[in-house]
Amino acid sequence: MFKYRKIFVLVMIAGLFVSCSDLLEEEVHTQVSDSRYSTPDGFNEAVNATYYPLRSFYGTEQGLTATVFGTDTYREGADGGYKYMNRYSNELDSFDYITEWIWQNMYEGINIANTVLARAESGVEGISQEVVTRRSAEARFLRGQYYFILVQMFGAVHLTTEETEGVELEASRTPVPQVYEQIISDLEFAIANLPVEAEQAGRATKPASEHLLARVYLTKATSEAGASGDYQQAADLAETVINDYDFTLLDDFGDVHAVGNEQNAEVIWAVQYSPNPLANESADDKNGNSSHLYFNFPYDQEPGLFRTVEFGRPWRRFRPTLFTTQEMFNIDDRDVDSRYEKSFKLTFRVIDPGTYEVDGVEKDFAEGDTAIWFPGYNMPLEEQQQQDTQVITPEEYNSINFPPLWKHADPNRASVNVTAGSRNWLAFRLAETHLIAAEAYFMMNGAGSVNAIDHLNAVRERAAWPGQEVTMTSRTATALAEDGIDFILDERGRELLGEGFRWFDLVRTDKLLERAKAHNPDVVPPLGNLQEYHKLRPIPQGQIDRTEGGSDSFPQNRGY
Repeated sequence: MFKYRKIFVLVMIAGLFVSCSDLLEEEVHTQVSDSRYSTPDGFNEAVNATYYPLRSFYGTEQGLTATVFGTDTYREGADGGYKYMNRYSNELDSFDYITEWIWQNMYEGINIANTVLARAESGVEGISQEVVTRRSAEARFLRGQYYFILVQMFGAVHLTTEETEGVELEASRTPVPQVYEQIISDLEFAIANLPVEAEQAGRATKPASEHLLARVYLTKATSEAGASGDYQQAADLAETVINDYDFTLLDDFGDVHAVGNEQNAEVIWAVQYSPNPLANESADDKNGNSSHLYFNFPYDQEPGLFRTVEFGRPWRRFRPTLFTTQEMFNIDDRDVDSRYEKSFKLTFRVIDPGTYEVDGVEKDFAEGDTAIWFPGYNMPLEEQQQQDTQVITPEEYNSINFPPLWKHADPNRASVNVTAGSRNWLAFRLAETHLIAAEAYFMMNGAGSVNAIDHLNAVRERAAWPGQEVTMTSRTATALAEDGIDFILDERGRELLGEGFRWFDLVRTDKLLERAKAHNPDVVPPLGNLQEYHKLRPIPQGQIDRTEGGSDSFPQNRGY
């Protein structure tokens, strides 16, 4: 295993978990001695530290690069240095930074969780057994999540439930079924011992554990660990989350990701970020929740505009495929389904008035007018010239100009050049729970499953424009019968676009090669070379080199 620090740095400051007054109050500690973790304060600090590696994956360039790139929904924009992850080119190898980052941080989280559980087992004086058990359940919820990310990305990984107390050179690749057994055991313990409602925002709960376990069973069903009852387990757990608690789909899809509304009735569990700059400075990349950076386009180079906090930093890492903008969000459905207009920013207003030449015509831009419009269809040039704004049509989309995904926008940053975002990452929300249930019922009972259709329609009805609910839901049964799992993937794409699911979704449903090759031009020659073995990521070479016996003891995944 990587020789991780005992507990690394416990940077658990007041703003780490929530950005309101309901905080996990922590002090900053570095170079902490082992004995501290057996004290009440030290034990609680270690529990809180177990959450911290989540912030290396959710809402970061590394996590998004691994889950958004190289799929049917997103391809590479002009910026960024990790295009090989999108292309599946030769640079995606055992020395890849992205996969090593994820590997190392997930194992850091696992080792901290193991430390918590070891101290809980030996006893912590001054804390009641009830609290120790609840904190242990939090650690097991997190350990299960870290292992779940690893097993999806790498397959067989080293499985340890023991605290690392020194240099360890022995490691092996535990078979996938055993890894899933541990994940399920951890989450079942969490379900049995966590409260329904968190005592502080950001802590693990019983319904969050049930939601995650439903996702685990859905994924396990198509893995080499798959068993006959997996889909039923996924469906039952999803039904419990949907029916037994107070979560509800918001009436308006646009409100789910509205700035300032991160703690809403649809959110089952979120990874906590903070506006406190000390919390972000403790992160290796110092960007907090940086998802707001990567889906934008350089609006500040266009007439009538300059960079603002509201419109964001114009980095163009992730560019939607034409399949996403023109087919998944079909132009004929946009008057029925609100999610296209509420996912992308389609207009920018003038903030630098003046006279500009646009599309070969001089136009007067007054402050507050529309400076840029993405109409979403190919408008003839003559018609574009008649508009009082600059028009960018799908045939003009390229690696620089494309409609930006807007659900991650963060206008609360201190200035235009600040990259660190503070919005919570909505990791589990009820719409996904419905989609988990729909997929599980479909895989069990086929396209005629009433339960599958009902769960899809719960999401689709909410997504409809007012007055279009019947039209929206009436199409579901026919679409599911005609397109099967592809319709469910399209629905997940419309609902969960850019939220870190897509690569996992395509691998789970064995659709990665088919759909990425059909819709992402970058994954095929001459730029890319997507192959069957890319359904797993490469084991980091550092892991292999540090293991006694090298590749004989810890072999690389096939193809790398």
